[in-house]
Order: sequence, then C-alpha cells, then structure tokens
Amino acid sequence: MDRQLFAEKMWKSLLDELYEGKIVPTFKGRETFRVLSFSDEGIIVRLTSKEKGVFLSKKAMLNVIEKLMAHEDGVRQKMVDPDSRLKLGLFLLHPWTEKMERHEDGRRRPYLLLTDEARQQLSSGE
Repeated sequence: MDRQLFAEKMWKSLLDELYEGKIVPTFKGRETFRVLSFSDEGIIVRLTSKEKGVFLSKKAMLNVIEKLMAHEDGVRQKMVDPDSRLKLGLFLLHPWTEKMERHEDGRRRPYLLLTDEARQQLSSGE
C-alpha cells in the first residue's frame, strides 16, 4: 500500500475509535486525558489535571504515523514531541499499534510500534 494512503487509512480508523468524552491514558500511563472533540482536521483533548484543551492537528498526527512507518523497531515518546504523550496515547487505541518495553541503560523504555499485520498491509499493497 502506498505510504500516504496507509497513513490516511490509519488516521480515519483512529477517528473511528474516538467519541466525545472518551478517557484515554497518556503513553506512559501516568495521567489521563479526555477527548473533547474531533474531526478530520484534528483532535481536541484535555489532560485531567489541566483546564485548557490541546489541539492535535491531523498533520501532526500524520507525522506520528510517518515515524511509525519509518521505525520498524518502534517510536519512543521523545521522538514525537511536542505533546507526544497525548499523540502516542491516542495511537495506543488503534488496532494496528502495540506498546512494548525495552531495557536500555538499566531502565525500561516504552516504545510504540506498528503490528506485524499493519506492516504486512503496508508492504503488500492491500
């Protein structure tokens, strides 16, 4: 499948997983946030500890998908700044992603990566 088509398909299916008021954990799971609204233009969320909403644009979310496609071994939170914990938290909802941990420098580091099935779709042209 063409990379751009794959990214658009993944974006659309992420929106299908959302509803207003949905509570989502951040990527590392230390906090939660609520989906305030969403459209094809982006997603507005608010951390439970904050009063102000954060807009995550479609372009920013497509950049995360591009990074997921480019890094077969996964994407760490610091690779997706800014608002990475929110973006990756949303992508944890997607059936084409999975979270794994690696031990690096004596610490557990969480990574988000595309599932094998998603990689097959991407490479096979489905």
